[in-house]
Amino acid sequence: MAEPAKDIRSAKIAERKAFKYPSEDETYVRRLGSAVLAHWNELSDELRSKILTEAAVVWDREYNVPQLTQKLDNFVRRYPGRVR
Repeated sequence: MAEPAKDIRSAKIAERKAFKYPSEDETYVRRLGSAVLAHWNELSDELRSKILTEAAVVWDREYNVPQLTQKLDNFVRRYPGRVR
């Protein structure tokens, strides 16, 4: 498990880079997300960690998701057959 200080630093870095988009671009964001997941197992552990950190703090209309970090991690593990 990561140290809390490291998690806070990672979240602050990701927060500065948070990608915001208008609702009419949501289809592109979903498609890019699906493309990343399609190649998830090809990504380095470091890149996966960065993507999950960013996903936990990125702007989204559903901003108050309890235990979001754990849910994201569970999500990418839930579909091993779909994710190559």
